[in-house]
Amino acid sequence: MDIYLVDLIKRMNETSDQVLKPGFRSEETISWKALREAEKLNKPEFITQLVEFINDEKNKKNRDRAYFALGHLAKNIKSYYATQYLIQRIEKETDKYIISALLDRIAELDKPNGTDLKPIIKETTNKKWLVRYSAIRALKYSNDKLAEETLIEILDHSNDSGDLIYGSSTLFRVGTMKAIPHLERLLNSRKRDVKLSAQVAIEEIHKRHINNLEKD
Repeated sequence: MDIYLVDLIKRMNETSDQVLKPGFRSEETISWKALREAEKLNKPEFITQLVEFINDEKNKKNRDRAYFALGHLAKNIKSYYATQYLIQRIEKETDKYIISALLDRIAELDKPNGTDLKPIIKETTNKKWLVRYSAIRALKYSNDKLAEETLIEILDHSNDSGDLIYGSSTLFRVGTMKAIPHLERLLNSRKRDVKLSAQVAIEEIHKRHINNLEKD
């Protein structure tokens, strides 16, 4: 792998200067600066190198940082290959924190029709809330009907506030008029955040529907 990427991942994992003392500022640490640097990656040739690194790397912290870098690179250059690769890696990891962070990266990527969403959808029923919430959010920016159907299923059968809030907020992005009746049921919720997230999603879906009609 390019020596720059090796050094970047090393700096992203650096903790030697993270000493909590008067005047400490996280944004001045080596890792914070390296993470901001990774967010700006835009060289297509780095994709294959990061994929090969992840496939061979045994250290989970290094893989986690490589996922972060690849996720931002995929977003910056709109790489469908990298997006699909990251989705397939969900099933390869076992650490809940790494899976959650990986799903958070995927959430920001476009997932056009034809994208294999099954690894994401599987995690929407994970018993660990950290992973489950991230999986629900990861269906954002998907045009596949399966994403909306999965989110509707969550609204209809979950009693978990987080599931309902994140399900609604994701439908805010991908929902169609089909989701409206399921969101409307949440307007009767006694929990303010659940009710509010559903209300906002309903308004946005209606607005999107009207805009689409006007385009036609």
